[in-house]
Amino acid sequence: MNGEKDHNIERVIHFLTPLKIFQQLDTNAICAVAADLSWRHLAAGEVLFQHGDPGEAFYILTSGALQVSIGADDEIGVFVNRLEAGECVGEISLLTGQPRTGTVTALKDSELLCLTKSHFDRLAEEYPALLTGLADLLLPRFLQDQTRIALKNFFGDIDDALLRELLKNLDCQRCFSGQTLFSQGDHGNEMYIIIQGRLRTVIKEADGSERVLYESGAGECVGEFALLAENGTPESLRTATVYATRMTDMVVIARPIFENLLEQFPQALFNLTRKIVRRAVSISKPDAASKNNMVITLLPAQVGQPLDRFAKQLTIALSTLGKTLSLDASRFDQLYGKKGASETPLDHPLSAVINAWLDEREREHQFTVYEVASVLGQSGGWTSWAQRCVEDADLILLVGEAEGNSLPSVIEQTLPSTRTCARMELVLLHSSDCKRPTGTAEWLAQRNSSAFPVRAYHHVRMENQPDFRRLARRMIGKPVGLVFAGGSARGWAHLGVLRAIEEMDYEFDWVAGASMGSIVAAGCALGWSSAQLSDLAARFSKSKKLLDYTFPYAAFTSTRHITNLLKELYEGNIEDTWKPFFCISANLTQIKEIMHTSGPLWKAVRASMAFPGIFAPVMDENGDVLLDGGAANNLPVDRMREMCPTGTVIGVDLITGSSVSGKYNFGDSLSGWKALAGGISPLTAKVKAPHLFSIIAGLVEGVCHYRLNEVWRSADLLVKVPVQAYGLLDFDRYAEIIEAGYLAGQEQLKRLPIV
Repeated sequence: MNGEKDHNIERVIHFLTPLKIFQQLDTNAICAVAADLSWRHLAAGEVLFQHGDPGEAFYILTSGALQVSIGADDEIGVFVNRLEAGECVGEISLLTGQPRTGTVTALKDSELLCLTKSHFDRLAEEYPALLTGLADLLLPRFLQDQTRIALKNFFGDIDDALLRELLKNLDCQRCFSGQTLFSQGDHGNEMYIIIQGRLRTVIKEADGSERVLYESGAGECVGEFALLAENGTPESLRTATVYATRMTDMVVIARPIFENLLEQFPQALFNLTRKIVRRAVSISKPDAASKNNMVITLLPAQVGQPLDRFAKQLTIALSTLGKTLSLDASRFDQLYGKKGASETPLDHPLSAVINAWLDEREREHQFTVYEVASVLGQSGGWTSWAQRCVEDADLILLVGEAEGNSLPSVIEQTLPSTRTCARMELVLLHSSDCKRPTGTAEWLAQRNSSAFPVRAYHHVRMENQPDFRRLARRMIGKPVGLVFAGGSARGWAHLGVLRAIEEMDYEFDWVAGASMGSIVAAGCALGWSSAQLSDLAARFSKSKKLLDYTFPYAAFTSTRHITNLLKELYEGNIEDTWKPFFCISANLTQIKEIMHTSGPLWKAVRASMAFPGIFAPVMDENGDVLLDGGAANNLPVDRMREMCPTGTVIGVDLITGSSVSGKYNFGDSLSGWKALAGGISPLTAKVKAPHLFSIIAGLVEGVCHYRLNEVWRSADLLVKVPVQAYGLLDFDRYAEIIEAGYLAGQEQLKRLPIV
């Protein structure tokens, strides 16, 4: 009996030795493997395993033939492959811990050698070369399987024989994150079908800037236009630049292969044309580039900083906007089904399988959040999980404790060592009882000139759900921007609109204004309610205390009282507001519009509200003279659209009458003394003319109306508040003005697009 067993082992060893998978093993290792193998017989038509079964063993076919069908249980099979003696099957599930991806059936009576998972794990620990050999075998097999699926899904019901012939002539190509596949203007002789990963298509504008057209994921193609055009013609040149935003594997279809495919399978052209049309339609939409599934990676600003509480609350907020998956290293290992898989090196053959698994999860979810708590390993380099998450990210959120050290840590310093072209934004965490952020400018100054500059920043209080919802909307490109117009005392109408917004439970994420609108917007940015801002209106109503009249050299008031009030109310910098804020002023020195996004908050508001003739102008740090924002852009919804290109923009406009109206009586020349005397003495001829202040106000109003005609289309909704009954300086009628805004807001906000 023992002799027969020894003979069988010798037979197995003789069969195994020439196989590629075992070529790295020495004699002792091969003998150990042979001793653990068992025989399995399959009759013709018998199923070895089915799609979805657990991967508990792998098999080596010694005689006969097997058919492999890749597809779900309810499908005939996405493709069919034939295995002959000497080939292996089942190794992918064995190595990855994943369920079977296909169904294997015997085409005729077959003999197989079986190695169970428990035996394999023990042998792999004792003989690591066995694991390496199997992994090396896995990668080309895995990519070939993925290529078959991609081609079948892309071209539709293509004949299996034609598919096999096509596979013999195709190459695969890999691009790493940030690597260019082809550039605008290149000659095009290939198209690419993505197996896994993502490509971004951009065009260069006349001013040298780049505009993102769209992004393409698994199963989609790029470069097909060049193949549809005649070779060598101008139409065959690449019309855009394409680069990878993460490691991407692609099938390369050269022009001769493509043309041969169309001859044998004309239906492929119809399928391709439909895809081109769908993409062209999506590009025409303004938010086309923001509709892809999004991957967000969370990095701590300092080594050892925990992220779990933040990640949990962010995931809850994102889940209200779309299906969301949150993974850290341990949860990935758990879902993937293999302990320690998260630390698989990126250059390991198994890494491609992990990438494909993650890619599939990312396609199944609108948002995927990767949490990287341990960025650096014991050697000081990045852990595999951290590197994989960063290189896979569309957005990196650098999460820091606002009261902590603002200097870039070793994590940021070594970030350039990774391959990533992700956008990076800064999140500063505050305690739940924090009244107002401070020190933001210092955090930003440390990062503006780095290799990975911060593109945006967010203030978030822990356990504050509105803060997390605002963060979620902003980072996915769906913020709500609210813009307030100028109008002096009539601007208190904005408080009524705010009250209506609060009652409707609408939330907004950006806020801006010009002139009086900047005062209201600044309060909103600091988190003040409409009730708190109404208290501010009451303080402004005491005009005798605020309007400190002086000799009218530059203005009728010195504006000292209002300046002191603004310094009291709006201390700190623009960067230190809960909601991002900007306001507009007019630079008279350089004759241009100024958008204030940084620096002292009070000073920006003071410049924006410096109505000509009433309030003194402001001089900036360069010595330029700044005046009321209404003289440049009274309702800057166009500027808000720049900040929220794919979000929702709401403008609140004030409908006013002309300041130069009435029954006037004056000639071609006008003496101010006669006009004054006519108003005092009944013996002097009556001369009635608009006074200087009315003329200045009329000029500003003319600019406002002209500018609004240019920019109003930038808003998704314009709330128009009728305030013709009130004057520029009717601060004491604030209660009536607020009520007018409330009534207009109640009625018109019902037309607001879904937010």
